[in-house]
Amino acid sequence: MEINFLKKENVRKKEQGLSTHEIGGKTVITAPTGAVYLSEFMETLPAGILNKKETGCGATTVVLENGENVIVACPTRQLIINKVNQYPNTRCSYKLFAVQKGIGQNHIEDYLKECQGKQPIKIMVTYDSFPRVYAVMKQQSIECKIVVDEYQEILDAYVYRNAAIRNLLHTLKDVPNVTYLSATPIPYQWRPSELEGLPEYEIEWENSVRIMPFRIKSNHPLAIVANIIRNHKLGHPFELKGNKVEEYFFFVNSVSAIRSIIKSAKLSPNEVKIICAKNEINKKKLEGFTIGEASGTNKTFTFCTKTAFYGADFYSKAGLVVIASEGYAKSSLLDISTDIVQIAGRIRTKENPFRNVILHIYNTGIMCESRKEYEEKLNERLVSAEKTIEAYYNLRDDLKSVIVEKIRLDDPEEFACYNAEEKKVEIDKMKIAHAQYKFETIDDIYSNGISLREAYLKAGYDVEDENSWEQNIHNNIYFGMGGSAFEILYNMYSVERKEYPVAMSDLAKDITMQNDIIPLAYNILGDEIVAELKYDELEIRNMIHFKLPETQAALQEELRITFKEGGRYSLKEIKYQLGLCFQKLRIDITAKASFIRQYFNVRKVKISDFGKRIDGFEILNKIFFSFGWKVKNAKF
Repeated sequence: MEINFLKKENVRKKEQGLSTHEIGGKTVITAPTGAVYLSEFMETLPAGILNKKETGCGATTVVLENGENVIVACPTRQLIINKVNQYPNTRCSYKLFAVQKGIGQNHIEDYLKECQGKQPIKIMVTYDSFPRVYAVMKQQSIECKIVVDEYQEILDAYVYRNAAIRNLLHTLKDVPNVTYLSATPIPYQWRPSELEGLPEYEIEWENSVRIMPFRIKSNHPLAIVANIIRNHKLGHPFELKGNKVEEYFFFVNSVSAIRSIIKSAKLSPNEVKIICAKNEINKKKLEGFTIGEASGTNKTFTFCTKTAFYGADFYSKAGLVVIASEGYAKSSLLDISTDIVQIAGRIRTKENPFRNVILHIYNTGIMCESRKEYEEKLNERLVSAEKTIEAYYNLRDDLKSVIVEKIRLDDPEEFACYNAEEKKVEIDKMKIAHAQYKFETIDDIYSNGISLREAYLKAGYDVEDENSWEQNIHNNIYFGMGGSAFEILYNMYSVERKEYPVAMSDLAKDITMQNDIIPLAYNILGDEIVAELKYDELEIRNMIHFKLPETQAALQEELRITFKEGGRYSLKEIKYQLGLCFQKLRIDITAKASFIRQYFNVRKVKISDFGKRIDGFEILNKIFFSFGWKVKNAKF
């Protein structure tokens, strides 16, 4: 079989060991010994699905620097900006053209004229803008190769950009020279129907560099991130095998969480670069901090959401990647087989001692549904979609637009969709595939006690040396933290509640799910008492129990029976009797005689005790008709 996308240097191929073979319907291409980049043995990319298996191997470089006309369709604007900024360079003089929002047909036509007789056409375009670029190329009868980069994003992006993805897949369905490129392809059972039957290729790399993941399970991943930052600012940077980190790249898929970490760690704008979607919501959340680009000068602390996971390269001589996965917020869960593979390859500087190391701080959370819950919810969504479809067909034609608008305004995960081409409402199979895919990956990695180590092993990561380094890493990230994880999380919550006193923010809700004591501590005790208790979670829980209205009502009844008006009691006796009441009601705080003042009007007296005069109180009358109001506001 002639494979015309490989370099036709038969002697060189034989010497370097380049070979191809078939396995399970795939063509497996074994890279030559010592090869690092695809351009070393490939002239172009084969049409079909190409699993390059590793990030940073220069797959798009092959088509951006060869003699073909090419359109590279990308999932994010950030990926395009990052790549376009790299050209022209000393290796390639071609000018790349970025087509995204704001670029019209006249701009595209001007670029095509500029390329005539000088260079091949090299266009990078977002999924959304691809059809209009391709239409101009067809209009001018210009043949070109098409590469859908990071095509696994089609499933994720489909949930909130379904019109763009449907349009892209529909446009490409019968186009012959298309490569769907990824290091983490969509599993076969969840691929869009438009990709069924395409030839598949896979690169087998010899002597692949394996990423070394260090897994840190914590109830409070965001608090750990804040502590790493705090330690660095105090002169204790993260250190591994004698190498000190100078720059940190935090991947946190929640802008609200990023804002809270920044506030908790008291970071200033000149210390931080934030890379996320440039929309008005994010700008408002990050008030005072600008949204930047992956390219350009690094800052000590870089925060990235999923916008930067794909194709945004970083260059750092001593930069460390830290991933925070919050199991309590579905938006921030990261799938090891896809997202983390992409993240791990983002730092390109070869001499960086941390280039192949990632810290993965995670919790399992309570938001990961059981399989039963997932199946019930899936069924509910299908039933809802079927009702929407039924309603559409029961309406007169002139009223059907009501349902179309409802679908447009509905939840992005609504299973009913409007097929504008055929003017009908139908079940959206890709959304169902996405729901199944995300559940399986999340459930496999984060839920039901499944070992995260096992998930890493399945993804082909190197965990050989992890055990020997675990204690060193533990000491690094918890340095100076002691028992203050609760303190950091509480302060994050307090800041959020003060900023959003009426409608609780998403981050405050996430923290509430992580630790249900924190909102009680904030509402019942307040910042001052929580600080007085030194953020000791056990002490705080005990004090909250003590101050609950139910506890106070029961305690007041016990005190009414125990202490009589007009009675005289020594301080020792009062403390003892209070202790008995506390014990009976399971109040786990130390009883003090002075507490009696919170329940009764008293006056100091001297009491005779075996010939000695000792201090005590006389009970004048009770004052606890307000069910603990005075107790709630008292300091102990």
